[in-house]
Amino acid sequence: MNAAPTVASPAVPEPGVTVAGLRDFSDRLSPMLVKELRQGMRSPVFVWGLIAMNLFLVMIVWLTIEAPASEDLNQAFFGAYCVLVCGLLPLRGANALNEELRGNTIDTLVLTRLSGWRITLGKWIAVAAQQLLTTVTVLPYLIVRYFAGGLNVPLEMAWLGIFLLLGLLSAAVLTGFSWVKYFLLRAGIMLGVTAAAGSFCAGVLEDMYDYHNSYIIDEMHERYGWTCFALALTAVLHVMFYALDIGAAQVAAVSENRTTRRRLIGLAAVGIYVALSWGAYRNSLAGGPHHREDSMVAVGCVLAILTSLVLILQSLLEKPANLAPVLQPFVKRGFAGRLAGRVLYPGWPSGVIFSLMLFLTALGIGAFTAWRAWENRYTGYGYSGYRSGAPFDLSDVSMNDWAVAICGFAVIPFTLPVPLVLYHWFFRRRLNWHLGTYALMLTLMASAQLLLIALAAGLTNADFLKIGVPIPTMSWAWLEYIARDDYYFNVRAAAGEPPDPNILNWTRPLLIVISLAVGAFWWIMAVWLSLRAFRETAAVERHLKLKPGAEQLTSGDGSEISTA
Repeated sequence: MNAAPTVASPAVPEPGVTVAGLRDFSDRLSPMLVKELRQGMRSPVFVWGLIAMNLFLVMIVWLTIEAPASEDLNQAFFGAYCVLVCGLLPLRGANALNEELRGNTIDTLVLTRLSGWRITLGKWIAVAAQQLLTTVTVLPYLIVRYFAGGLNVPLEMAWLGIFLLLGLLSAAVLTGFSWVKYFLLRAGIMLGVTAAAGSFCAGVLEDMYDYHNSYIIDEMHERYGWTCFALALTAVLHVMFYALDIGAAQVAAVSENRTTRRRLIGLAAVGIYVALSWGAYRNSLAGGPHHREDSMVAVGCVLAILTSLVLILQSLLEKPANLAPVLQPFVKRGFAGRLAGRVLYPGWPSGVIFSLMLFLTALGIGAFTAWRAWENRYTGYGYSGYRSGAPFDLSDVSMNDWAVAICGFAVIPFTLPVPLVLYHWFFRRRLNWHLGTYALMLTLMASAQLLLIALAAGLTNADFLKIGVPIPTMSWAWLEYIARDDYYFNVRAAAGEPPDPNILNWTRPLLIVISLAVGAFWWIMAVWLSLRAFRETAAVERHLKLKPGAEQLTSGDGSEISTA
């Protein structure tokens, strides 16, 4: 018999090898991005929204040719763009991560070696690509309006960029918080972000032009300089990263360390805020061309304080993860790496050290800034009230300022570690540690404070307020119940009258000392708890140091999970 002729099977190209000069699309980009972008391009929201926007812009451009200087037409042009880019398209990310979590597909995605960050970033970039494509389709209409006359192309492009950045921010926030499993809470976040973006767009479109019929962005630069734009851009970029990182942490594996990068980038953002504020402060002292640049100092300080509070709260709410993949990058760098890990490891133990260091650094920067402000205000040669001495004296006027600063504003950082300490003292075996538990501890503390205030008011005896010495926020009530000045005590004492029971017989220096002592007590307790928790971390570090190739995993209580 004749042998059957052999048929050569076609060669199957290996992954990553070019065929006929082409390369597979999914090999160059993330599979999550390819999937989400393909679905987004075919969605009715994008297709019909883009068609409707283009039809509307055609009508606006046709009317603009007839009336090129019409302000209403210019506002309608940007309004149509904002509806799609800042309103409709960001809503596509409002349910992005929840679909994966509800469909139990996260484990399958993790098996594909996609990290939580790549999953979340891919979903956001898919929405961002649709927003960018929409912006590109608007550019031809911009050119036609330019030839119609009365158009400043650079500033029109700047406003397009601002609205696009707002749309990217809205999409990032909605995507990052789409992991929330409760529909009502997720819907509240969606409505809040959409309403905020819509309000910003409406306000900008209404006041886009000032009384000179020029773009108000020029007026902002003339008043505040580039500092206002740098502060806004830094805040937007950091919020975008933070929201996406929160979403990535919810879908990532336990061994994926998201904490270190989040804290370092947060510190970088705070440093930029402080540097920009200091630069604006120096420029205002030097009499720069921007006459309102000194107001940017307050804006930068507020942004730095808010960012620091969010970082501290986030670090105090994290659960420890004493896992070999998390600790190994720090352990292999020796003593310096392990020391850095005490600040950058995931979990509340390192979060306490990180928060305390951030709080003390902020306190030092604030004291230095106050000292320099005092020097420039009271020691200048042109100031008629020149005086010598330290700015922080112990006079009655300074004591009032000190009491408001320490017993009022400083109570917030003093209160931050209290829920953590209360949880580990009384509720550790009954509740899990998360944001709800933190809020519960704050509610219990606030309830005790309100009860003491009610007793003091109902029984006309301010001594009940002294029972609340362990509560840091009680300083607010103490400020209201102490005498307005020492003259009150001197007059009643000279007349031989007893003190008023409705007035707390504490002086302001004593009140300041008590507030500082109470705040220091709670922070010391939090540091003590963190040092105790670091014993388990140190045990895993010793194991990794002795056996660098081991992949021993331990849970939060130190028990072994698996050993490679």
